[in-house]
Amino acid sequence: MKKLGKRRGAGIDVQNITKQIDARAKAALVGCGEAVLADVKASQTMPFESGHLQNQATSLYVAEAAQGRVAVVTDAVYARRKYFHPEFNFDRSINKRASGRWFDTYASGEKRGMLVDAFVTYFKRNS
Repeated sequence: MKKLGKRRGAGIDVQNITKQIDARAKAALVGCGEAVLADVKASQTMPFESGHLQNQATSLYVAEAAQGRVAVVTDAVYARRKYFHPEFNFDRSINKRASGRWFDTYASGEKRGMLVDAFVTYFKRNS
């Protein structure tokens, strides 16, 4: 049996590949957050009176994207009250499906697969 010598010239730079995958994953994570933010607005599930809560006070927080965390945040003092009290009588003249707990559908409802699909789409796009 012939002895196998050391292979030379394989040239696989594992660290570079890992860095590229990490960069693509972080970009895909931000893209996924942007997709959720756009979908929340388009699906008309947030309470809407003047538009402030949905359009000015809700944004994507990406400061911790390097650690694998992004968040859709709403920076309005009354947002918590509206979100956690779905028993309110929400005005549905503008947003037809306005209600409380508008992010639950992404965590455990009909749109929970959207997060994975969006991540995969953005990851492939960044390849």
